[in-house]
Amino acid sequence: MMKQGLKTKIAILMLTVSLPATSLLASTSVDAASVAAKRDKVVQTAISLKNKVHYVNWRDRQEAKPPYQTDCSGFTYLAYRLANVGVNLVNKDDDDQAKVGQRVSWGNLEKGDLVFFWLNSKNKSDVGHVGIYIGDGKMIHNITKERDVIVSNIYTNSYYKNRFIVARRVIK
Repeated sequence: MMKQGLKTKIAILMLTVSLPATSLLASTSVDAASVAAKRDKVVQTAISLKNKVHYVNWRDRQEAKPPYQTDCSGFTYLAYRLANVGVNLVNKDDDDQAKVGQRVSWGNLEKGDLVFFWLNSKNKSDVGHVGIYIGDGKMIHNITKERDVIVSNIYTNSYYKNRFIVARRVIK
């Protein structure tokens, strides 16, 4: 039989040991909420840029003030910069952006993920286009001088399905 004082000490010790684990669980859910909020902010920022961004060749970019003039990778760079979620994309080059963050497979995309596609059928590993996944199978991207910023369904549009190279998760 244990003495009452020893039982109390053991109970206090067990409580002390379990407290850090409990606090870790609580911070994990807060961190997950924070990550979701950042993803939503990037998506909302990208959507808010519709009709404020005009597609131009990468040599003619101007991303200092609206109306912004940029290409596809400049658009992703601009959306992340304006969202101010603590992610600075390496630069405005889609090939370089395709190397940052964590690789994500097709079908496992989350809001804010960058999605990359080939355009040159002679080199299907060369990134030619990038957009931001906004959920529900859709991405927002700056595509051409004629259409500027648009939303496309990448899961139902065979053009994008067939040209997918990689997706990258830059918000963690």
